[in-house]
Amino acid sequence: MSKSPSSFFIQLIYFFPIQLFFVHIKKNQQLLIFWLMLFLTIYGKLGLKYGIPQLFLAPEYLGELSFASYFIVGFAIGGFVTAFNLSSYIMNGFRFPFLATLSKPFFKYSLNNALLPAIFIASYFFLTFKFLQENEAFSTTEILYRLFGFLIGYVLFTASASLYFLATNKDFEKLFGKEIAKVLALGGKEDEPTNSILAKKNKIWYENDDKSWRIESYLNASFRIKATRPASHYDKNMLSQVFRQNHINASLFQISVVASILILGAFRDFEVLLIPAGASIVLLLTVLLMLSSAIRSWTKGWTLMIIIAALFGLNQLTKNDNKYFESKAYGMTYDKPENYSKSFTPPSSKEVKADLKLTIERLENWKKQTGQEKPVAVFIATSGGGSRASMWSFLAMQRLNEKTDGALMRHMNLGTGSSGGMIGLAYYRELYRRNLPTEDKIMDMGKDILNPIIFNLAVNDLLIRSHKFEENGEMHWKDRGFIFEKTLHQNTDSVLYKSLGDYKTEELNATTPSLILTPSIINDSRRLIVSNFPLRFLCTNNNENVDFQSFFENQDPNTINYATLLRMNSSFPYVLPSVSLPTDPQIEVFDSGLKDNFGMKTTMNYINQLKGWLEENTSQVIILQIKDGLSTRNKTKNKSQSIVSELLSPFGSLYGNWFDVQKYNHDELLHFLKEGYNGKIDVLEYNLNKSEDHYISLSWHLNAKEKQQILNSVNLEENLETEKTLKTLLNKPL
Repeated sequence: MSKSPSSFFIQLIYFFPIQLFFVHIKKNQQLLIFWLMLFLTIYGKLGLKYGIPQLFLAPEYLGELSFASYFIVGFAIGGFVTAFNLSSYIMNGFRFPFLATLSKPFFKYSLNNALLPAIFIASYFFLTFKFLQENEAFSTTEILYRLFGFLIGYVLFTASASLYFLATNKDFEKLFGKEIAKVLALGGKEDEPTNSILAKKNKIWYENDDKSWRIESYLNASFRIKATRPASHYDKNMLSQVFRQNHINASLFQISVVASILILGAFRDFEVLLIPAGASIVLLLTVLLMLSSAIRSWTKGWTLMIIIAALFGLNQLTKNDNKYFESKAYGMTYDKPENYSKSFTPPSSKEVKADLKLTIERLENWKKQTGQEKPVAVFIATSGGGSRASMWSFLAMQRLNEKTDGALMRHMNLGTGSSGGMIGLAYYRELYRRNLPTEDKIMDMGKDILNPIIFNLAVNDLLIRSHKFEENGEMHWKDRGFIFEKTLHQNTDSVLYKSLGDYKTEELNATTPSLILTPSIINDSRRLIVSNFPLRFLCTNNNENVDFQSFFENQDPNTINYATLLRMNSSFPYVLPSVSLPTDPQIEVFDSGLKDNFGMKTTMNYINQLKGWLEENTSQVIILQIKDGLSTRNKTKNKSQSIVSELLSPFGSLYGNWFDVQKYNHDELLHFLKEGYNGKIDVLEYNLNKSEDHYISLSWHLNAKEKQQILNSVNLEENLETEKTLKTLLNKPL
């Protein structure tokens, strides 16, 4: 006789995997938070703008998307799932007493707790297949081969863990003997002599203030649905001993995970141990999941208060001395910090005149280098934007200099900008000054930097920092800031392994164009103006700018590593540490994009302060903007929003339109500059083909499709027009 629909529905509802899902929703929300983060990430709902999803869908290991890279990610996911099962079993096992009557209870619990992991893996396979097909141009066979690597890694970890727990966990029969197990398995009443004789008076490890959850059936080791065995006649103390033993095994597992992180951190200088960033993130989430479940098990209802108290205590401990988390500027000296209040004193007219005199000397040398009576002065302003901006800035310089027959670099007077754009510009300048070919170096700017940064964050920066190095008499942590510079040097054959002062003579003689970097000061939202020369004439209008050379003259400003300056100019919050400088009180600097993501503010200020010389000695000024995206102005988004979107709109709009606000301010400044300049100023744009429809992630990692999109951007109609215009202006007869 067939079952009625209601009977089938009851059987389904009280099926163990379904009830486990319900118990997580009701009792274990902190475990679900970690799963939610993983699901949101791979579905592109978390960190899409910054390229986080592709760290999972396209993980790189030793610079390749290989079988090994997916194997490692699968292995890490296997560890996360095992930690999830352990944490869930410890917190929920007592709610299902029938488990203690089964052989291999933890194994069967994990099998029935596989609903979330199964959905995640199926989603991962689908999304990865789609991503690799659309963005990496892999064949179906190549994709399946890599996904097979993920599956092997996952199965290897989970199978190894299962074998360990099968060997060490004891079921009811192993704990109390076959005869007793048989007697109890026959069933009986709670006051029967057998039960009372066997009962032990050990303290129960849990307070069973919850009713046992009703379970009608479960999935056994043979993947068959089996009815549950009654357990009400078992003594609670005896059942608790079956569950309690897993605390020890769980502790050993937790210790092994933490130990693996410490080992990876201790030997992270070995490239083979630099696991993919996605695996690093999963490893970190595994530790946090186990920590949260442990706190929950120990503190019960006090969990939230304990966490708040711990965070408050940590904050107080590091309030007056946070050197453990401090990242310094490599090459500068910190033994005599400068009084920061001095930076608010406006420069004297004598100091301004001295700086202008030195700058004009450089300009006169530049004019001689051009060989023209009134040359065209080119000022380059390049946008920030991580690796996409680095690659685009380099490509733009290489292409435009080639299309102008080398006239661009001959006429280039100054370069400014933000973040990745300045890295590409600095790299191109270095190759140019060494007279090295640039055509085959474009892809250097597209090489991965993010994986080693995230790996170091997971195994070192957030836990125990274990390595230091010395630079100019100062000790520094080998944190993710160090890793950023190390990886940048590896990607560029170490040609940027120089100090700021190494460029000074060439910049003064104008054999090499001068660059200005402008990292933002976190403490008071001012800007640090970094150059090889004091530029106090840029600090006269207000107190926004702080001149690096003059203010830090006692802290060896010229010995600072140039890669450190590029990092200071590109330190996106959390991805890279902010850089502490030798001041009292101490200030920190990070990404220049906060104040001027396009370099235009510095460029226009510079031209305005030197307009007397420029008007008299140049035929024209060209501001060349190398921008990492198409213009989004004059485009309004659909107003239809949800209630939550309406509530968040004031804050989201301010952040989302931050760079557009900068552009409007630049337009206004440019208008006033042209009004007050007695000469011709042309502004040319060379734009990366990036828009909402053709987005490239703001990240230190690019996929194959994004790299190709950058390379193809030179063929935009507007860019081809800029090439023609620039060539005409720079090569016109005098």
